[in-house]
Amino acid sequence: MNQPGKSMSPTTSIPPWSELPQELLGLIIDRLPGSSGDRGLLSAAWSKVRRFLLSMASTRAQFREACRPSRHSASADCARFRAVCRSWKTALREHMRVPAPRQVPWIVLSDGYLLTPDGTDPLYRLPSLPEDATCIGSTDEWLAIDRIGPGNQHSYFMHNPFSGTTVPLHELRNIIRERSKFFKIHKVLMRSTPDDVIAVLTNNWNYPLILIRPGKGAWTPKPRTPPYVYIIDIAFLGDELYGITQAYDLVSLAIAFDSNGIPSVAGIDRLIWHTPMDYHFHVWDDDEEDGEYERKMATNPEASEDDDDKRAVYELMKSTGDSMIMDAVHWWDDEEVPHEPKDLVTVSWHFVESRGKLLLVMRQLQIPEYTMKFTRKVQVFEAKVNAGGWVPVTSGLDGQALFISRPFCKSIPAHGEIEADVIHFVDTGDMFNMRSQTMGPPTRGIYDRSSTWIFFSELVV
Repeated sequence: MNQPGKSMSPTTSIPPWSELPQELLGLIIDRLPGSSGDRGLLSAAWSKVRRFLLSMASTRAQFREACRPSRHSASADCARFRAVCRSWKTALREHMRVPAPRQVPWIVLSDGYLLTPDGTDPLYRLPSLPEDATCIGSTDEWLAIDRIGPGNQHSYFMHNPFSGTTVPLHELRNIIRERSKFFKIHKVLMRSTPDDVIAVLTNNWNYPLILIRPGKGAWTPKPRTPPYVYIIDIAFLGDELYGITQAYDLVSLAIAFDSNGIPSVAGIDRLIWHTPMDYHFHVWDDDEEDGEYERKMATNPEASEDDDDKRAVYELMKSTGDSMIMDAVHWWDDEEVPHEPKDLVTVSWHFVESRGKLLLVMRQLQIPEYTMKFTRKVQVFEAKVNAGGWVPVTSGLDGQALFISRPFCKSIPAHGEIEADVIHFVDTGDMFNMRSQTMGPPTRGIYDRSSTWIFFSELVV
Protein backbone atom coordinates (compact mmCIF):
# COMPACT_ATOMS: atom_id res chain seq x y z
CA MET A 1 0.00 0.00 0.00
CA ASN A 2 1.07 3.55 -0.57
CA GLN A 3 2.10 5.55 2.48
CA PRO A 4 0.48 8.84 3.55
CA GLY A 5 1.50 11.75 1.42
CA LYS A 6 2.94 9.59 -1.34
CA SER A 7 1.39 8.68 -4.67
CA MET A 8 1.75 5.28 -6.28
CA SER A 9 3.59 5.23 -9.58
CA PRO A 10 3.24 2.48 -12.23
CA THR A 11 6.68 1.18 -11.28
CA THR A 12 5.92 0.88 -7.56
CA SER A 13 6.61 -2.60 -6.24
CA ILE A 14 3.38 -4.16 -5.01
CA PRO A 15 2.62 -7.57 -3.51
CA PRO A 16 0.82 -10.26 -5.52
CA TRP A 17 -2.90 -9.61 -5.76
CA SER A 18 -3.52 -13.03 -4.21
CA GLU A 19 -1.82 -11.75 -1.03
CA LEU A 20 -4.08 -8.77 -0.44
CA PRO A 21 -4.64 -7.87 3.25
CA GLN A 22 -7.71 -9.40 4.85
CA GLU A 23 -9.13 -5.94 5.56
CA LEU A 24 -9.21 -5.08 1.84
CA LEU A 25 -10.75 -8.42 0.97
CA GLY A 26 -13.34 -7.76 3.65
CA LEU A 27 -14.27 -4.50 1.93
CA ILE A 28 -14.73 -6.39 -1.36
CA ILE A 29 -16.92 -8.99 0.32
CA ASP A 30 -18.99 -6.27 1.98
CA ARG A 31 -19.65 -4.85 -1.50
CA LEU A 32 -21.30 -8.05 -2.72
CA PRO A 33 -25.11 -7.81 -3.14
CA GLY A 34 -26.99 -8.20 0.11
CA SER A 35 -24.19 -6.83 2.25
CA SER A 36 -24.18 -3.55 4.20
CA GLY A 37 -21.26 -2.21 2.16
CA ASP A 38 -23.32 -0.24 -0.33
CA ARG A 39 -23.31 3.06 1.55
CA GLY A 40 -21.15 5.57 3.38
CA LEU A 41 -17.61 4.59 4.29
CA LEU A 42 -17.66 1.10 2.75
CA SER A 43 -19.13 2.31 -0.51
CA ALA A 44 -16.55 5.08 -0.85
CA ALA A 45 -13.79 2.75 0.27
CA TRP A 46 -14.86 0.11 -2.23
CA SER A 47 -14.66 2.58 -5.10
CA LYS A 48 -11.09 3.50 -4.17
CA VAL A 49 -10.02 -0.06 -3.37
CA ARG A 50 -11.48 -1.40 -6.62
CA ARG A 51 -9.55 1.16 -8.70
CA PHE A 52 -6.37 0.29 -6.83
CA LEU A 53 -6.84 -3.46 -7.25
CA LEU A 54 -7.71 -3.15 -10.91
CA SER A 55 -4.47 -1.22 -11.46
CA MET A 56 -2.64 -4.12 -9.84
CA ALA A 57 -4.34 -6.86 -11.81
CA SER A 58 -5.61 -5.27 -14.98
CA THR A 59 -4.58 -8.28 -17.05
CA ARG A 60 -6.04 -10.90 -14.76
CA ALA A 61 -9.41 -11.97 -16.05
CA GLN A 62 -10.32 -13.76 -12.83
CA PHE A 63 -10.03 -10.61 -10.75
CA ARG A 64 -12.03 -8.51 -13.19
CA GLU A 65 -14.66 -11.21 -13.34
CA ALA A 66 -14.88 -11.40 -9.56
CA CYS A 67 -15.25 -7.64 -9.18
CA ARG A 68 -17.49 -6.95 -12.19
CA PRO A 69 -20.99 -5.75 -11.22
CA SER A 70 -23.46 -8.56 -11.55
CA ARG A 71 -27.20 -9.06 -11.77
CA HIS A 72 -26.85 -12.57 -10.42
CA SER A 73 -27.68 -13.63 -6.88
CA ALA A 74 -25.42 -13.04 -3.91
CA SER A 75 -24.56 -16.74 -3.88
CA ALA A 76 -23.36 -16.54 -7.49
CA ASP A 77 -21.15 -13.55 -6.67
CA CYS A 78 -19.72 -15.37 -3.68
CA ALA A 79 -18.96 -18.36 -5.90
CA ARG A 80 -17.13 -16.14 -8.37
CA PHE A 81 -15.21 -14.49 -5.54
CA ARG A 82 -14.26 -17.91 -4.18
CA ALA A 83 -12.98 -18.99 -7.58
CA VAL A 84 -10.32 -16.27 -7.83
CA CYS A 85 -7.71 -18.09 -5.74
CA ARG A 86 -7.23 -20.06 -2.56
CA SER A 87 -6.54 -17.02 -0.35
CA TRP A 88 -9.74 -15.31 -1.53
CA LYS A 89 -11.70 -18.50 -0.85
CA THR A 90 -10.28 -18.61 2.69
CA ALA A 91 -11.04 -14.92 3.22
CA LEU A 92 -14.67 -15.39 2.19
CA ARG A 93 -15.07 -18.39 4.49
CA GLU A 94 -13.61 -16.50 7.45
CA HIS A 95 -15.64 -13.37 6.71
CA MET A 96 -18.92 -15.28 6.40
CA ARG A 97 -18.18 -17.26 9.56
CA VAL A 98 -18.51 -14.06 11.60
CA PRO A 99 -21.29 -12.09 9.87
CA ALA A 100 -21.33 -9.37 12.51
CA PRO A 101 -19.56 -6.10 11.68
CA ARG A 102 -16.13 -5.38 13.06
CA GLN A 103 -16.17 -5.17 16.81
CA VAL A 104 -12.85 -3.43 17.43
CA PRO A 105 -12.85 0.33 16.70
CA TRP A 106 -10.49 1.61 14.05
CA ILE A 107 -7.88 4.35 14.33
CA VAL A 108 -7.94 7.59 12.39
CA LEU A 109 -4.74 9.62 12.13
CA SER A 110 -4.79 13.40 12.05
CA ASP A 111 -4.14 13.38 8.30
CA GLY A 112 -7.27 11.32 7.68
CA TYR A 113 -5.60 7.97 7.12
CA LEU A 114 -7.41 4.97 8.54
CA LEU A 115 -5.31 2.33 10.26
CA THR A 116 -6.02 -1.36 10.14
CA PRO A 117 -7.39 -2.64 13.46
CA ASP A 118 -3.96 -3.85 14.56
CA GLY A 119 -2.73 -0.30 13.93
CA THR A 120 0.42 -1.27 12.09
CA ASP A 121 -0.07 0.10 8.56
CA PRO A 122 -2.14 2.84 6.94
CA LEU A 123 -5.02 1.24 5.03
CA TYR A 124 -6.11 4.25 3.01
CA ARG A 125 -7.10 7.86 3.47
CA LEU A 126 -10.80 8.32 4.10
CA PRO A 127 -12.03 9.11 0.59
CA SER A 128 -14.86 11.35 1.80
CA LEU A 129 -12.42 13.86 3.35
CA PRO A 130 -11.04 16.81 1.35
CA GLU A 131 -7.29 16.86 0.85
CA ASP A 132 -6.91 19.96 3.03
CA ALA A 133 -8.82 18.43 5.95
CA THR A 134 -7.28 17.49 9.31
CA CYS A 135 -8.94 15.28 11.90
CA ILE A 136 -8.86 17.01 15.30
CA GLY A 137 -11.17 14.77 17.31
CA SER A 138 -14.02 12.30 17.32
CA THR A 139 -17.12 11.14 19.13
CA ASP A 140 -18.28 7.59 18.45
CA GLU A 141 -18.68 7.33 14.64
CA TRP A 142 -18.28 11.08 14.06
CA LEU A 143 -15.03 12.87 13.26
CA ALA A 144 -14.26 16.52 14.05
CA ILE A 145 -12.56 18.09 11.05
CA ASP A 146 -10.51 21.26 10.61
CA ARG A 147 -10.23 22.36 7.00
CA ILE A 148 -7.73 25.02 5.92
CA GLY A 149 -8.89 27.05 2.96
CA PRO A 150 -7.47 29.97 0.97
CA GLY A 151 -5.65 32.57 3.03
CA ASN A 152 -5.08 30.04 5.81
CA GLN A 153 -8.73 30.37 6.83
CA HIS A 154 -10.02 27.53 8.98
CA SER A 155 -13.45 25.98 8.84
CA TYR A 156 -14.75 23.22 11.08
CA PHE A 157 -17.33 20.49 10.69
CA MET A 158 -18.45 17.12 12.02
CA HIS A 159 -18.29 14.27 9.55
CA ASN A 160 -19.69 10.74 9.64
CA PRO A 161 -17.68 8.62 7.16
CA PHE A 162 -20.13 5.72 7.47
CA SER A 163 -23.14 7.70 6.25
CA GLY A 164 -21.25 10.46 4.43
CA THR A 165 -23.07 13.11 6.47
CA THR A 166 -21.33 16.44 7.16
CA VAL A 167 -22.48 19.09 9.66
CA PRO A 168 -20.75 22.50 9.41
CA LEU A 169 -19.66 24.19 12.64
CA HIS A 170 -19.90 27.80 11.48
CA GLU A 171 -20.26 28.92 15.08
CA LEU A 172 -16.83 27.56 15.96
CA ARG A 173 -15.23 29.29 12.99
CA ASN A 174 -16.80 32.59 14.01
CA ILE A 175 -15.33 32.36 17.53
CA ILE A 176 -11.86 31.19 16.49
CA ARG A 177 -11.06 33.95 14.02
CA GLU A 178 -7.44 34.53 14.98
CA ARG A 179 -5.08 31.74 15.98
CA SER A 180 -1.32 31.46 16.40
CA LYS A 181 0.91 28.45 15.81
CA PHE A 182 0.39 27.53 19.48
CA PHE A 183 -3.37 27.20 19.26
CA LYS A 184 -4.83 23.73 19.77
CA ILE A 185 -8.26 22.20 20.11
CA HIS A 186 -7.92 19.50 22.74
CA LYS A 187 -11.33 17.90 22.46
CA VAL A 188 -14.58 18.03 20.48
CA LEU A 189 -17.38 16.06 22.13
CA MET A 190 -20.99 15.59 21.04
CA ARG A 191 -23.53 15.08 23.80
CA SER A 192 -25.71 12.87 21.61
CA THR A 193 -26.17 13.91 17.97
CA PRO A 194 -24.80 16.77 15.83
CA ASP A 195 -28.10 18.59 16.38
CA ASP A 196 -27.50 18.62 20.14
CA VAL A 197 -24.74 20.25 22.21
CA ILE A 198 -21.14 19.98 21.05
CA ALA A 199 -18.49 20.90 23.64
CA VAL A 200 -15.09 22.13 22.46
CA LEU A 201 -12.08 22.37 24.78
CA THR A 202 -9.16 24.57 23.66
CA ASN A 203 -5.81 25.75 25.04
CA ASN A 204 -6.82 29.42 24.69
CA TRP A 205 -7.72 31.26 27.91
CA ASN A 206 -10.02 33.66 26.05
CA TYR A 207 -12.35 30.83 24.95
CA PRO A 208 -11.28 27.75 26.91
CA LEU A 209 -14.68 26.06 26.61
CA ILE A 210 -17.13 26.51 23.75
CA LEU A 211 -20.66 25.10 23.67
CA ILE A 212 -22.16 24.85 20.19
CA ARG A 213 -25.54 23.92 18.86
CA PRO A 214 -25.07 23.80 15.08
CA GLY A 215 -27.37 26.17 13.26
CA LYS A 216 -28.46 27.81 16.52
CA GLY A 217 -25.47 29.49 18.11
CA ALA A 218 -22.57 29.14 20.54
CA TRP A 219 -21.51 30.19 24.02
CA THR A 220 -18.14 30.68 25.66
CA PRO A 221 -17.35 32.08 29.14
CA LYS A 222 -15.84 35.50 29.69
CA PRO A 223 -12.11 35.49 28.85
CA ARG A 224 -9.77 34.11 31.53
CA THR A 225 -12.63 33.16 33.85
CA PRO A 226 -11.96 30.50 36.52
CA PRO A 227 -12.57 27.61 36.72
CA TYR A 228 -12.85 27.25 32.94
CA VAL A 229 -9.22 28.19 32.30
CA TYR A 230 -8.07 25.37 34.61
CA ILE A 231 -10.19 22.59 33.10
CA ILE A 232 -7.94 20.14 31.27
CA ASP A 233 -10.49 17.48 30.25
CA ILE A 234 -14.24 17.08 29.86
CA ALA A 235 -16.77 14.26 29.61
CA PHE A 236 -20.53 13.95 29.24
CA LEU A 237 -22.53 11.86 31.69
CA GLY A 238 -26.12 11.90 30.57
CA ASP A 239 -27.12 15.49 29.85
CA GLU A 240 -24.52 16.92 32.23
CA LEU A 241 -21.04 18.08 31.26
CA TYR A 242 -18.20 17.44 33.72
CA GLY A 243 -14.67 18.79 33.85
CA ILE A 244 -11.49 18.05 35.78
CA THR A 245 -8.62 20.36 36.59
CA GLN A 246 -4.97 19.50 36.99
CA ALA A 247 -5.48 19.96 40.73
CA TYR A 248 -7.92 16.99 40.55
CA ASP A 249 -10.99 19.17 41.05
CA LEU A 250 -14.19 17.78 39.58
CA VAL A 251 -16.85 20.24 38.44
CA SER A 252 -20.27 19.77 36.91
CA LEU A 253 -21.42 22.26 34.32
CA ALA A 254 -25.21 22.49 34.04
CA ILE A 255 -26.26 23.19 30.44
CA ALA A 256 -29.33 25.28 29.68
CA PHE A 257 -30.85 26.75 26.51
CA ASP A 258 -32.28 30.18 25.83
CA SER A 259 -35.40 30.86 23.80
CA ASN A 260 -33.41 30.56 20.57
CA GLY A 261 -31.98 27.17 21.51
CA ILE A 262 -28.48 28.49 22.18
CA PRO A 263 -26.72 26.52 24.95
CA SER A 264 -24.84 27.98 27.90
CA VAL A 265 -23.52 26.94 31.29
CA ALA A 266 -26.27 27.86 33.74
CA GLY A 267 -24.38 26.85 36.86
CA ILE A 268 -21.16 25.30 38.16
CA ASP A 269 -20.98 22.87 41.03
CA ARG A 270 -17.65 21.93 42.58
CA LEU A 271 -18.03 18.26 43.46
CA ILE A 272 -14.44 17.31 44.38
CA TRP A 273 -11.73 19.76 45.34
CA HIS A 274 -8.13 19.55 46.40
CA THR A 275 -5.34 21.81 47.54
CA PRO A 276 -3.48 22.93 44.42
CA MET A 277 -0.32 21.22 45.74
CA ASP A 278 2.65 22.30 43.62
CA TYR A 279 0.50 23.99 40.99
CA HIS A 280 0.98 27.75 40.95
CA PHE A 281 -2.63 28.77 40.78
CA HIS A 282 -5.82 28.88 42.81
CA VAL A 283 -8.66 27.46 40.78
CA TRP A 284 -11.44 29.34 42.53
CA ASP A 285 -9.74 32.72 42.99
CA ASP A 286 -11.27 35.09 40.43
CA ASP A 287 -8.58 37.77 40.70
CA GLU A 288 -5.61 35.40 40.92
CA GLU A 289 -2.65 36.61 38.93
CA ASP A 290 0.54 34.63 39.14
CA GLY A 291 2.91 37.03 37.39
CA GLU A 292 5.98 34.97 38.31
CA TYR A 293 7.30 34.82 34.75
CA GLU A 294 6.89 38.56 34.21
CA ARG A 295 8.68 39.37 37.48
CA LYS A 296 11.53 37.03 36.59
CA MET A 297 12.02 38.60 33.18
CA ALA A 298 11.73 42.14 34.50
CA THR A 299 14.32 41.59 37.23
CA ASN A 300 16.84 39.66 35.13
CA PRO A 301 19.46 42.12 33.88
CA GLU A 302 21.53 39.39 32.22
CA ALA A 303 18.88 37.90 30.00
CA SER A 304 20.43 35.71 27.30
CA GLU A 305 19.40 35.38 23.68
CA ASP A 306 17.58 32.22 24.67
CA ASP A 307 15.68 34.23 27.29
CA ASP A 308 14.78 36.77 24.59
CA ASP A 309 13.36 34.00 22.45
CA LYS A 310 11.39 32.64 25.37
CA ARG A 311 10.12 36.12 26.17
CA ALA A 312 8.98 36.61 22.56
CA VAL A 313 7.18 33.29 22.58
CA TYR A 314 5.53 34.06 25.89
CA GLU A 315 4.41 37.50 24.73
CA LEU A 316 2.85 35.96 21.61
CA MET A 317 1.05 33.36 23.69
CA LYS A 318 -0.15 35.96 26.15
CA SER A 319 -1.37 38.38 23.47
CA THR A 320 -3.34 35.67 21.66
CA GLY A 321 -4.28 33.58 24.69
CA ASP A 322 -3.10 30.45 22.86
CA SER A 323 -1.36 27.71 24.87
CA MET A 324 -2.04 29.58 28.12
CA ILE A 325 -4.03 26.64 29.48
CA MET A 326 -2.18 23.62 30.81
CA ASP A 327 -2.37 20.40 28.80
CA ALA A 328 -3.48 17.20 30.48
CA VAL A 329 0.07 15.86 30.52
CA HIS A 330 3.31 16.32 32.49
CA TRP A 331 6.80 15.71 31.06
CA TRP A 332 10.09 14.91 32.78
CA ASP A 333 13.39 13.09 32.28
CA ASP A 334 13.67 9.68 33.89
CA GLU A 335 16.72 9.59 36.17
CA GLU A 336 16.26 6.13 37.67
CA VAL A 337 19.34 4.67 35.95
CA PRO A 338 22.53 6.72 36.66
CA HIS A 339 24.95 7.34 33.79
CA GLU A 340 22.40 6.09 31.23
CA PRO A 341 20.57 8.15 28.58
CA LYS A 342 17.54 9.78 30.15
CA ASP A 343 14.21 8.62 28.81
CA LEU A 344 11.39 11.09 28.47
CA VAL A 345 8.41 10.20 30.66
CA THR A 346 4.91 11.65 30.46
CA VAL A 347 1.94 11.36 32.79
CA SER A 348 -1.36 12.01 31.06
CA TRP A 349 -4.90 12.39 32.38
CA HIS A 350 -7.84 10.80 30.53
CA PHE A 351 -11.42 11.49 31.63
CA VAL A 352 -14.07 8.93 30.59
CA GLU A 353 -17.62 7.96 31.50
CA SER A 354 -18.21 4.25 32.08
CA ARG A 355 -21.51 2.67 33.11
CA GLY A 356 -22.72 5.85 34.77
CA LYS A 357 -19.41 6.46 36.56
CA LEU A 358 -16.73 9.06 35.95
CA LEU A 359 -13.27 7.53 35.69
CA LEU A 360 -9.86 9.19 35.60
CA VAL A 361 -7.16 7.14 33.86
CA MET A 362 -3.62 8.25 34.72
CA ARG A 363 -0.99 6.81 32.42
CA GLN A 364 2.79 6.91 32.58
CA LEU A 365 4.32 6.67 29.11
CA GLN A 366 8.05 6.07 28.77
CA ILE A 367 9.70 7.35 25.58
CA PRO A 368 13.19 5.86 25.13
CA GLU A 369 15.59 7.52 22.73
CA TYR A 370 16.14 4.57 20.41
CA THR A 371 13.33 2.08 21.03
CA MET A 372 9.55 2.02 20.91
CA LYS A 373 7.66 4.00 23.54
CA PHE A 374 5.60 1.99 26.01
CA THR A 375 3.17 2.37 28.88
CA ARG A 376 4.93 1.66 32.14
CA LYS A 377 2.18 2.38 34.67
CA VAL A 378 -1.61 2.81 34.69
CA GLN A 379 -3.84 3.97 37.53
CA VAL A 380 -7.62 4.28 37.39
CA PHE A 381 -9.69 6.34 39.82
CA GLU A 382 -13.44 6.72 40.23
CA ALA A 383 -15.03 9.99 41.24
CA LYS A 384 -16.77 9.45 44.60
CA VAL A 385 -18.62 12.66 45.34
CA ASN A 386 -19.94 11.44 48.70
CA ALA A 387 -16.40 10.59 49.77
CA GLY A 388 -15.11 13.89 48.42
CA GLY A 389 -12.33 12.38 46.36
CA TRP A 390 -11.02 10.00 43.74
CA VAL A 391 -11.02 6.34 44.82
CA PRO A 392 -8.57 3.87 43.21
CA VAL A 393 -10.12 1.20 40.99
CA THR A 394 -8.23 -2.10 41.08
CA SER A 395 -10.77 -4.92 40.76
CA GLY A 396 -11.89 -4.37 37.16
CA LEU A 397 -14.13 -2.27 34.96
CA ASP A 398 -17.52 -3.98 35.48
CA GLY A 399 -17.12 -5.97 32.28
CA GLN A 400 -16.24 -2.92 30.20
CA ALA A 401 -13.26 -2.15 27.98
CA LEU A 402 -11.74 1.33 27.76
CA PHE A 403 -10.32 2.82 24.57
CA ILE A 404 -8.03 5.75 25.36
CA SER A 405 -6.78 8.55 23.13
CA ARG A 406 -6.19 12.26 23.67
CA PRO A 407 -9.14 13.45 21.56
CA PHE A 408 -11.65 10.77 22.60
CA CYS A 409 -12.04 8.05 25.21
CA LYS A 410 -14.86 5.55 25.34
CA SER A 411 -16.07 2.66 27.47
CA ILE A 412 -17.93 -0.17 25.74
CA PRO A 413 -19.23 -3.55 26.94
CA ALA A 414 -16.90 -6.47 26.37
CA HIS A 415 -18.09 -8.88 23.72
CA GLY A 416 -16.59 -11.02 20.99
CA GLU A 417 -12.99 -10.00 20.41
CA ILE A 418 -13.22 -7.15 22.93
CA GLU A 419 -11.97 -8.46 26.25
CA ALA A 420 -13.44 -7.29 29.57
CA ASP A 421 -11.51 -5.12 32.03
CA VAL A 422 -8.83 -4.13 29.50
CA ILE A 423 -7.62 -0.61 28.66
CA HIS A 424 -6.45 0.01 25.07
CA PHE A 425 -4.07 2.87 24.18
CA VAL A 426 -4.27 4.29 20.67
CA ASP A 427 -0.64 5.33 20.18
CA THR A 428 1.28 2.27 21.42
CA GLY A 429 -1.29 -0.50 21.03
CA ASP A 430 -0.34 -1.90 24.42
CA MET A 431 -3.19 -3.07 26.64
CA PHE A 432 -3.49 -2.96 30.42
CA ASN A 433 -5.48 -5.71 32.13
CA MET A 434 -7.13 -4.29 35.22
CA ARG A 435 -7.76 -7.64 36.90
CA SER A 436 -4.28 -9.08 36.51
CA GLN A 437 -2.62 -5.63 36.69
CA THR A 438 -0.42 -6.60 33.75
CA MET A 439 0.62 -4.64 30.68
CA GLY A 440 0.99 -6.13 27.22
CA PRO A 441 3.89 -5.16 24.94
CA PRO A 442 3.58 -2.18 22.57
CA THR A 443 2.65 -3.05 19.00
CA ARG A 444 2.96 0.32 17.27
CA GLY A 445 4.31 3.80 17.68
CA ILE A 446 2.15 6.59 16.29
CA TYR A 447 1.79 10.24 17.23
CA ASP A 448 -1.22 10.35 19.49
CA ARG A 449 -2.06 14.04 19.93
CA SER A 450 -4.79 13.93 17.29
CA SER A 451 -4.90 10.22 16.47
CA THR A 452 -8.25 8.98 17.64
CA TRP A 453 -10.69 6.07 17.72
CA ILE A 454 -13.67 5.77 15.41
CA PHE A 455 -16.44 3.39 16.41
CA PHE A 456 -18.78 1.61 14.04
CA SER A 457 -22.39 2.50 14.77
CA GLU A 458 -23.08 -1.03 16.04
CA LEU A 459 -20.50 -0.39 18.80
CA VAL A 460 -22.05 2.88 19.96
CA VAL A 461 -24.05 2.06 23.07
